[in-house]
Amino acid sequence: MQFDGDALTIDLSMSMQEIAEFAAFVRPRLEFIERIEALEGSTLKRSALLAVLVSIKRAKPQIVIPFLEAGKMHNKHYGTMHFICAA
Repeated sequence: MQFDGDALTIDLSMSMQEIAEFAAFVRPRLEFIERIEALEGSTLKRSALLAVLVSIKRAKPQIVIPFLEAGKMHNKHYGTMHFICAA
């Protein structure tokens, strides 16, 4: 996780412990975060991170989360994965 000004860059392949730490870190800082980006080349490994990101988007709809808004990602093992997140 890298915090640069108002942008936060995260690795999508976080462990459950890291996801819990990420959620605890982000919640009190939501007013300062404008954008959450995925580290290039990282792959979503746990749906819990997707749930946290959707929760963040619902709490602050104006936050930009390109990974979430794209609705799809490519994985070298599984191909293209599509998802719908009604935030």
